[in-house]
Amino acid sequence: MPKIVKYALIAVGGLIGILIIVAIIIAATFDPNDYKPQIIKLVQEKKQRTLSIPGEIKLTFFPKIGADLGRISISEHKSDATFASMESARVSLALIPLFSKRFVVDRIKIDGLAANLKRYKDGSTNFDDLLVKDEQQSESGQQVKFAIDGVSISNANVSFDDQRASRKLELSKLNLMTGEIANGKSSKFDLSTNLRSNNPSLDAQVAIKSGFNLDLEQKHYVLNGLDAELKGQAAGYSDVAVHLQGNGDLKSVANQFTVQDLKLSATGKQAAETLEVQLTAPKLALTDQKVSGGTISGEVKMSEPGRNLEASLAAPSFEGTPQSFTIPSLAVDARLKQGELNAQAKLAGTISGDVDKLLFTSPQLSLNLDGKQGATAMKGALTTPLAANLKSQVIELAKISADFVLPNPAGGSLALKATGNASLNLSKQTLSAALDGKLDQSTITAKFGLNKFSPPVYTFNIAIDQIDADRYMKKSTAAATPAKGGAETPIDLSALKDLNAHGTLKIGALKVANIKASNVRLDIHAAGGKIDVNPLAANFYQGSLAGSLSLAAAAPPRFVVKQQLSNVAIGPLLKDAIDKDPIEGRGNVRLDISTQGATVSALKKGLNGTARLDLRDGAVRGVNIAETIRNAKATLSAVKGDQQSGTASANAKTDFSELSGSFRLTNGVAHNDDLSAKSPLLRVGGNGDINIPNSSLDYTVRATIVPSLQGQGGQELQGLKGVTIPVHLDGPLTAMNWKVDFTAMAQGLAKQKIDEKKEEMKGKVQEKLQDKLKGLFGR
Repeated sequence: MPKIVKYALIAVGGLIGILIIVAIIIAATFDPNDYKPQIIKLVQEKKQRTLSIPGEIKLTFFPKIGADLGRISISEHKSDATFASMESARVSLALIPLFSKRFVVDRIKIDGLAANLKRYKDGSTNFDDLLVKDEQQSESGQQVKFAIDGVSISNANVSFDDQRASRKLELSKLNLMTGEIANGKSSKFDLSTNLRSNNPSLDAQVAIKSGFNLDLEQKHYVLNGLDAELKGQAAGYSDVAVHLQGNGDLKSVANQFTVQDLKLSATGKQAAETLEVQLTAPKLALTDQKVSGGTISGEVKMSEPGRNLEASLAAPSFEGTPQSFTIPSLAVDARLKQGELNAQAKLAGTISGDVDKLLFTSPQLSLNLDGKQGATAMKGALTTPLAANLKSQVIELAKISADFVLPNPAGGSLALKATGNASLNLSKQTLSAALDGKLDQSTITAKFGLNKFSPPVYTFNIAIDQIDADRYMKKSTAAATPAKGGAETPIDLSALKDLNAHGTLKIGALKVANIKASNVRLDIHAAGGKIDVNPLAANFYQGSLAGSLSLAAAAPPRFVVKQQLSNVAIGPLLKDAIDKDPIEGRGNVRLDISTQGATVSALKKGLNGTARLDLRDGAVRGVNIAETIRNAKATLSAVKGDQQSGTASANAKTDFSELSGSFRLTNGVAHNDDLSAKSPLLRVGGNGDINIPNSSLDYTVRATIVPSLQGQGGQELQGLKGVTIPVHLDGPLTAMNWKVDFTAMAQGLAKQKIDEKKEEMKGKVQEKLQDKLKGLFGR
């Protein structure tokens, strides 16, 4: 035996010596760079990709076969565009294990990797052709074993354009160090990278350390001592810090999965809001025979000045089979404090599951609400069964029932009773819901939809029998205009910037700001920070309203109104809107105006556009022009050459059978040049300005007594028929002043007398001329 061992060792030593001599001879005579054209051609033929190795390939042979490729790049499939490149790539293999069909890679070193990965909308990728679909087999049918002593990747940049999910990911400054990678051997890895994503929004540094054990033959994967950390910005939160610890064990062939000692903590900030999350799960285990779990607990805290939200999760230990297990009492308890609001909500129910079918159900989940808004109590409950099919990724709430007493923003409480259903499809990113019920005095039928989760796209179709919006608005005794030196509350449309929604709202009877309408219809489209309402139609004060409205969340906010009011009773409309009815009558009003501003005052000052009104059978309140002229005529001799003035009276009015006029609005001032009004006694024209921000006017009315006087008071004005009398109106609309220009009236009367004399003299001259002509011709 000693001799045999001795001879064997001599033989092995001789063999190794021969191999060393052969390696030396090959290294001295073999140049792999001579084969680069063939390698590049092979890649082109097999993968239809262009391989580029511009530098010199360097080889090593013993005790390891290795290659230093230098810079290397490969193109996209059937394209010259670069798919991936490396500044440096080194690979070495242990020589001896090759004889036993084992690849032992000493170390893989890659520096400066840059790769552009894509997934297209049909699910295919730009690296499908590079994936190995079958296990590598030796010619004898035996599986070739491999082992890697370590992998080192430094300064890598990898981008992933997922067009199917509308998501872009970018890993930059990626560094990875691993220990030995071999079947059944424990090792560890250390990874760090910068991670950026647009959906969800993410810009963070990631660091992961863990031990691992891989058995590819048995498809058994173990992570032990996992310690992962993420720091940066995520989902609109800054100063995010997420820490995850735990152990995992997966045996995919045996359908066994275990998570132990899982601990998750997260913090973050959004403006003045802080977020804290804690979750622990001591054990979750799944085998083909058993499902079990320890007590799961979690807590979420969100706080900001004046607002504090806390929620806790608790699920007890449970056991069962993959086909049937039950979590007996899942509970979520949430508490909210905000201003005068102090409320608590509890969600509870049992959850049954079937892991094989990935189906989870609950016969009834209940949400109970209790709390106060100031002195007003709020309470109620919502119940619904649950069915969640994770294979189809569909969650159903088939029978929602809600019964709540909620605070009314204007004070007191209001009741909500409703039934409905909802369905959520995670794979298609859709949500649909239907609701029927009664809110306070209103009966509501509504359908809602969500067609995309990020960014969300909403749809709706809502019908309300009647609603008095004034019931839900806080009453204010403050003046509409802030006190001197005070600041108005700015108009905030920031919620519109990311809103994408469209749908229809129908209301049988509506009251808002004391203005009433019926059969209201609004087709609403919101996108890009703008809302368009078209059409906006309703039955309106014995007539109709039709047109459009748009508003944009710009800086400052912008509004555009285009409306046609047809056969509307103006008096009742103005009385309801401003508690005054300066104009009465029925007719049409056309508006095409725009404005912009961050406050109500600024909006008034920014009014621009056009308006027109055509009314009939009405009156202008505040001044009785005919009576004023009669009084002026009676005192004309005493005040000749002077003016008579007064203040508008609520009881005085000037009747008209027709009234029309157009206005051009410029920076809040409405200018008119074509006022035309007719009555049995008068014909009225006029021009001037109405200052909307100041609620004042500067306007001159020119009244002309009709040549043929009829009606009450007509005989008293016989002497003024055909005369134009200017009446100047100015001051605030609530107490406007009027002045009759007697000088112009007297001049008009005098001119009338002169014209009458001229006509009389002209008639006499013509008579005399005719007499003379008769005598001249003897006739």
